[in-house]
Amino acid sequence: MAEQRTARFSGLGLAADEELIYLHLLGTTAGTAQQLGTALGLGIERALAALAALAVHGLVERPGTDGLLWSAAAPDVALEELLLRREVELRRTRGRINELMRTYRRSRPGSEAGELVEIISGRESVAELWRSLQLGVRTQLRVMDKPPYIRRSDPELEFSMLARGVRLKTVYESRVLREPSRLAEIYPVMEAGELARVLPELPLKLALVDDRWALLPVSSGTELESVLLVRPSSLLDALAGLFELYWSRAMRMPAPESAELPQDRHRQLLALLAAGLTDESIARQMGVSTRTVQRWVRELMDRFGARTRFQAGIQAARADLL
Repeated sequence: MAEQRTARFSGLGLAADEELIYLHLLGTTAGTAQQLGTALGLGIERALAALAALAVHGLVERPGTDGLLWSAAAPDVALEELLLRREVELRRTRGRINELMRTYRRSRPGSEAGELVEIISGRESVAELWRSLQLGVRTQLRVMDKPPYIRRSDPELEFSMLARGVRLKTVYESRVLREPSRLAEIYPVMEAGELARVLPELPLKLALVDDRWALLPVSSGTELESVLLVRPSSLLDALAGLFELYWSRAMRMPAPESAELPQDRHRQLLALLAAGLTDESIARQMGVSTRTVQRWVRELMDRFGARTRFQAGIQAARADLL
C-alpha cells in the first residue's frame, strides 16, 4: 500500500511510510504504533521506524512515559522548521561546490584550460548532461537550435522552466520550418513565452545556461556523440557574444498560420522570406498555392527594390514591418 503511494513531501526528505503516517495522524487525534501499522498496512516494525524518523524531524510527538499514543505536531510550525533546516543544508552544500570541483579536477589530469573546458562523450551522457543543465537553469537559457538533435525535445521541461520565470531565447535554423513534427513541438513553447527567432543558417549548435555554462559540439558532425562543457572564462564570454550577434540578425519566428489574423499574413510572408524558405515551404506554412506565394514575392521585391528574396525580407525588417 505505502509503496504505491507518491510522496507529497518528497522535497522535505520524507520517506513514503513517514508521509503516510503523518498524513494519517493529521486526521486523527492520536494512535499507537500497532494501530497505525494495522490501519495503514505497514506492520508494527515499519510503523515504529517511520514514527521514530518523524520524531527526529519534529513532525510527531512521542508518547509520554505513561502512554503509547503518538500524535501529529501542528504542520504550520513543524513543516516550517523542517523547511528552514533543509534550506540551510542546501546552502551549505552549494557553498561546497567549489571545493568539490577542485577534488573533481585533481582526479583528471590536464592543464588549467582543461578545468574550464570539459569533453563529455557518449550519446546518453550528452543527453543526460543537457537535461541536468535545463533543470539547473536559474534565470536565462539561450539556444542556437540546429539539427541534428540529441533526442526529441521535452516540452514539459521547457514549460516548467518558463513557469518558474526562466527567460528562454532561441534562434532556430530555418530548416525547422520545413519539419511539421518539429514545428508542432516549437509552437506551444512559443505560446508559453519562449522568445524565438529564425535565420537561414547557423554556424553551430549552442546552449548558454545563465552565465555559468555553455554546451556545444566538439566539432561539426559530432553533435550526438561528443560535446564541450565550457565554464566561466573568456571563451564563455565570446560564445555569449556570438549568440547575441546572431540573435540581433535573426527574424521573429513566424507564428502558425492558424494563429495569424488575415491582416498579419503579409508579416508572416516577410518572416518566412527572411528565414530563407523556398516557395513550396512557404506555401505549406501559409496554406496557399505556390503560385500565390510567387506572386506575393514578386510584389514585395518590386516594392522594396530588392534583387533577392532574402534581401526583401531584410529590408522589410529594417522598415519595421517584421
